[in-house]
Amino acid sequence: MHDDHDDEPRDLWSAIRARSGIILGVVGLIGWCAMIWFMFGDVL
Repeated sequence: MHDDHDDEPRDLWSAIRARSGIILGVVGLIGWCAMIWFMFGDVL
């Protein structure tokens, strides 16, 4: 019987590398929102 939790990363660095796409996407989204805010903040 195969358990899905056997493939979980054990240390912090492995967990960060496994979710690097999600982390990069969130950082990019925050940066994009900040750019829009600074460009059009006085209009919004």
